[in-house]
Amino acid sequence: MTKWNNKTRYAVVMVLCVVLNMVLSEVSGNLHLPVWLDVTGTALAALLLEPTAGLIVGLANNFFLAIFLTGTSSLFYYCISAAVALIVGLMIREPSGGKIRRNRVLPAIALVLIVSTLLSTVLTLLLSGGVSTSTWEVHYMDIAAAWGLPQALSCLFGVFVIKFYDTLATAALVAVLYRVSPHSFKYPPAEA
Repeated sequence: MTKWNNKTRYAVVMVLCVVLNMVLSEVSGNLHLPVWLDVTGTALAALLLEPTAGLIVGLANNFFLAIFLTGTSSLFYYCISAAVALIVGLMIREPSGGKIRRNRVLPAIALVLIVSTLLSTVLTLLLSGGVSTSTWEVHYMDIAAAWGLPQALSCLFGVFVIKFYDTLATAALVAVLYRVSPHSFKYPPAEA
């Protein structure tokens, strides 16, 4: 019975986190916000459950995007979701017991910012020659280009600024959602 409850808990949390990724990404895009918010559910699943759950949520999200919205390039961007799931799940949660290590939250946020910026920049350079699909990233890339920076550094700057906003917004949302999540989502049912 305990295993069934734990499986149900995983399924419910993961489905909700996939939906959260999609809804926040859609809202962000429709409102033309300078954030993506597309890994919020991924990070939340890694925090509530474990890194593997975050990896699956991110994969489901990127797979859906690849099939229905943006094409196969979304599958390449899965590496960002995977990095977020691993960083959040491994750095912030204790391996035994799953308690939050508050002293590791800020280093995890910084690492997510650095890793996601570098991965996104490399993918943008490789897949589209450094031309982003985000109007906000393009805005900041143009600022950097006006400063005389080469294309690759302009791309890095544009991606970094948006990832900075996005990482902070995502971290704030995850903190609030974790806090308001039911106790049963955070901890496995007691062994019978």
